[in-house]
Amino acid sequence: MSTWLAVGAVIFGLAGLVAGVLALRTLSRLRRSVALLSRGTSGRETILEVADKHMAASEAVRKDILELQRELAAAQQELAAGMTAERQALAETVQGLTSSVGTVLRRVALVRFDAFEDLGGRLSFSLALLDDGGNGVTLTSIASTSDTRLYAKALTAGVGEHPLSPEEEQAVKAALAR
Repeated sequence: MSTWLAVGAVIFGLAGLVAGVLALRTLSRLRRSVALLSRGTSGRETILEVADKHMAASEAVRKDILELQRELAAAQQELAAGMTAERQALAETVQGLTSSVGTVLRRVALVRFDAFEDLGGRLSFSLALLDDGGNGVTLTSIASTSDTRLYAKALTAGVGEHPLSPEEEQAVKAALAR
């Protein structure tokens, strides 16, 4: 039994020796890696130096990003202020146009008629041109066999400065109804 014990001790001793050699080999590799990190190899930067440079570059990029964000916020505020002013100017323009549209002669009516019984074809007419307030003009053309006469009468609030003929009144009523 002591032989077996001796053989077992030798095997354990050899296993311990192999484990020790492997541990020394691993330790040697770790020392080389640490040496590369701390000293580097000839002509190259160490990882620590590269990391420092990367950190410095990252900080510079971070500062640039912050500056761009500030500039973007300022530009956005300036654009918003410009848009507000432009929106106000457009609102004023629309309001001015809206008020002036009421004075445009856009209510139009035409009444055709025969001024004389012996002349057919309804060649005579009364044309009413009014704005939204009933202000404007009537144009009346009376056609006969020998000539044509044109009459114009101003209107204020749908009432003529001179008495209106029935055809002119009909044209005014039709124009105001539109």
